[in-house]
Amino acid sequence: MGCIDFPSDFPSSDTMMSVLKKVFEKSWKVDLDIEDINSWLKNFTGNFFNAEEEQRLALWLLCNFTYYNDTEINQLCSVLFRKFVHTLMADYGLTSSEQVEDCISRLKFTSIGRPSESGGLILYHFRQEARLSTDCFIFPTSIEATKSDIIVCIDDVMISGGTAQRFFHQNREHFKGKKIYYLTLLSSNEALSKLNELNIQVISCAILDERNRAFSEESLCFFKYPTLKEPAKIMAEGYGKLIEPKKALGHRDGQYCFGFSYNIPNNSLPIFWSSSNGWNPIFYRKEKYQNAKQAKREYDFFI
Repeated sequence: MGCIDFPSDFPSSDTMMSVLKKVFEKSWKVDLDIEDINSWLKNFTGNFFNAEEEQRLALWLLCNFTYYNDTEINQLCSVLFRKFVHTLMADYGLTSSEQVEDCISRLKFTSIGRPSESGGLILYHFRQEARLSTDCFIFPTSIEATKSDIIVCIDDVMISGGTAQRFFHQNREHFKGKKIYYLTLLSSNEALSKLNELNIQVISCAILDERNRAFSEESLCFFKYPTLKEPAKIMAEGYGKLIEPKKALGHRDGQYCFGFSYNIPNNSLPIFWSSSNGWNPIFYRKEKYQNAKQAKREYDFFI
């Protein structure tokens, strides 16, 4: 078992606990407290380093977690709509509010994937912030039938781009002859490139790059304390392999530290969200079930 040499100015566990308590209350506005943190820290039992050292590293990762509450999601949707309007004005030479309003009234908004998935939830926030009529929104299955020649697809996160690629491939006949905009709160450069190849214009509030990945060479998380990056990765990946063997550092090696009030993306580190093999997460992730067998549940508590 190795020993971690913490820099002299690295914050103590008590300091980070105090900071997190304020973050929970003032910034994230989430129903978490010190007891929840302590319960989560008990997962780190000293498998790779001294338990106290592991827990100190875990607290640092949690301090670098970005949590978007409902208010912030609304703000992101507002920013996204403004960016979209600016793009429309540039693409179609719109010079007045009347022209913009007329253009928007003739296009249609839809979600990516099924109505029950996160894209549909973001549509609700987006519609409110953009102050759009419900008539502007359609189901993906109605794309082909609509007379609008501009379709705006909305999603929350696009990291690998695979889901979006599959969606557009499966519905390519519906989109034929239409201009497609893809609006998303967060996107990666990799995903942007994939959709650009399909002639789909992507607009995002923020672009995720290597700086956002916890253990990359450019990681902002360990910019000030580079010597702690490798032991933190050993710990996170080690426990990750125990709880989520196929995505120890997140789906497709995501290594991200962010989540939304309604769910945590599986691209984020599993030590935050997994509940497998007895792991007690700090954030509970609601898994997406693809069929009734996967979603089988017990109804005894109703009886």
